[in-house]
Amino acid sequence: MIDFDSLSSTLSQATKSFNTNISEMLPLDQKKDIEAATRGRIANLPNDPVLAAGNRKAWDIKEFDFLQARPADTVNPSLWRMAQLNTVSGLFEVTDGVWQARAFDYANMTVIRGDSGWIIVDPLMSVETSAAAMKVVNQTLGERPISAVILTHTHPDHFAGICGVIDATTPPPIYAPAKFMDYAASEGVIGGNHTSRRAIYQFGIVLSPGEEGLVDGGIGKTVSKGQRTFVAPSKFVDEDDTDRSIDGVRFKFMMASGTEAPAEFTFLLPDHKVLCMAEVCTQTMHNLMPPRGAQVRDALLWARCIDKALTLLSDQADILINCHNWPVFGRNELKLFLEEQRDIYKYTHDQTLRMANIGLTPLEIADEIQEPDWLSEKFHSRGYYGTLKFNSRAVYQRYFGFFDGNPVNLDPLPPEKMAKRFVDAVGGHSAAVDIATQAIENDDLQWAATILSYLVFSDKENQGYRGLLALVFRHIGFREESGIMRNFYLTGALELEDGVKPVPMAGGRNADLAATLSVTDWFDAFALRLNPEKARGLTLQIDFLVDGKKVSLSVERQTEFARIFDDMQEPNDKIPDATVEVTIPLLERLSAGEISVNQMEKEGAIITGNKNLLSDWIDLHDKFDMWFNVVTP
Repeated sequence: MIDFDSLSSTLSQATKSFNTNISEMLPLDQKKDIEAATRGRIANLPNDPVLAAGNRKAWDIKEFDFLQARPADTVNPSLWRMAQLNTVSGLFEVTDGVWQARAFDYANMTVIRGDSGWIIVDPLMSVETSAAAMKVVNQTLGERPISAVILTHTHPDHFAGICGVIDATTPPPIYAPAKFMDYAASEGVIGGNHTSRRAIYQFGIVLSPGEEGLVDGGIGKTVSKGQRTFVAPSKFVDEDDTDRSIDGVRFKFMMASGTEAPAEFTFLLPDHKVLCMAEVCTQTMHNLMPPRGAQVRDALLWARCIDKALTLLSDQADILINCHNWPVFGRNELKLFLEEQRDIYKYTHDQTLRMANIGLTPLEIADEIQEPDWLSEKFHSRGYYGTLKFNSRAVYQRYFGFFDGNPVNLDPLPPEKMAKRFVDAVGGHSAAVDIATQAIENDDLQWAATILSYLVFSDKENQGYRGLLALVFRHIGFREESGIMRNFYLTGALELEDGVKPVPMAGGRNADLAATLSVTDWFDAFALRLNPEKARGLTLQIDFLVDGKKVSLSVERQTEFARIFDDMQEPNDKIPDATVEVTIPLLERLSAGEISVNQMEKEGAIITGNKNLLSDWIDLHDKFDMWFNVVTP
């Protein structure tokens, strides 16, 4: 019989003690950051929540008013401090001609006064939040048209709200880094369903704000839940040290692609003496591999990119702004900030490889890597978003892959099979519970979570095992300094107790963005949905004419392959069963089940040959359900 009350009391006392020790170890009363975060505020957020369709909240910063109190026992006090700073909201004057709207969404929106209108940098995640920010700007500073938009990189929290500030039918010039269009849509498409599911965990989408729930997301509060849109950039920056005049304002761009995002730039405003580091620098250690899932980022390139800005641009700046968090004021201060931001990525890179080269595995490295001494007082490089342990595993994976070299891990057992055998090996369920209980009493929570996860995977219907693992997850989360790691543990706990309960996603599918996929990306993304059982013994050939390209698509050997020709007259060695002239937006709507083949024809598609084959081809593919199990079988 599991004594939940006793174990819960034990864990509560241990968590309180843990967090009290953190308070004593770190100089949490340092005032420099709160002074910088509040400096220059000239307007507040609206009192009322920002609403999306169906009268649903897209954003409500007042949900975090609980952070005005003293740190709760259920929150790491270092994270509580960061959460308070990220809740400082409103419109801020950075310097004459430059403002930031902060805490209107996960990211910041920067506003620059041009000769004829506002230049908008990174128009947030949702139409509703960007429109709310723009309304405050115009009410406070005077209404002006939007003369240009700048998108610093390819993540949707920096561009998906664009139709809240511009009219998509008559857009102003939109600037972006080279290859932005190669990645903005495609980065999350191939693994998009899986990434979206894990993003629920990372951003705490299903958690309620509160002392035992959502507190912070490290680089901001959380993602907004409004409408997502996209308008393609019209102008691209493709090399370092690019000088441009945009609506009378001088910009000096520097490329940062391959660091925090696959396409990204930073820029200097020489006449304003403001350096914008986009998301290459923030007021926290960033992720080298976000737990939501992404390609591993290059820590060494990241460090060199920051050093390049330090070397070439910092002598021309007195203020440093980021697209998250708050600015750094003062030339000496921003130079030191850049040095320390550079060094945390270089340190993580070098120490991981040093330990790997003496034979340590990724898990051993994560267990042994130590914070550099200087980090205890440098809050801007602490792990409120990325963490040293997690990032070290990312560095290892980038160089060596996920395999640690031990032959036992060449073909390991999957969780459910491993769980049943492990529980049997320790003497059955009762013995495993005893081991987990003892681990909890010893405050050995990772070991307790491991044992309890085996129990859950060996008997998924046992609510006692689920409840006890949820209890352990919560207390691990309550101690986490990283906001997103806390979100992972607390979301896991919630799903263990209540099951997977779908909620309205933050904006859902971005149809505008999906419609911009290249021909190659669209067919590659759709092909991965092919169900091999449905395609068993099947052979078909469909030729598509899409956006000036010929696509020769075949299904055979339970595999789908699209051969794409730039020349539409390129010969094909097989006679197609059908030929379809169509656009990517129509194909996207057909695959999403929004239109039928007949409707697609009415909207302009031309089909010759076996028309029924097109529907049959669509039916061969799975429709992904994002709400799959994570913490249970």
